[in-house]
Amino acid sequence: MAKHKKHERHKELDRRRKRRKERLKERVRQAIAAKKA
Repeated sequence: MAKHKKHERHKELDRRRKRRKERLKERVRQAIAAKKA
């Protein structure tokens, strides 16, 4: 049971990390677009 809980928490952290990576990518894309404009 405890093992399962730990796994769930890890999955949640992974999801959060993915979201942060996506946000960073979006910011970089916008910065590049701003430079071009």
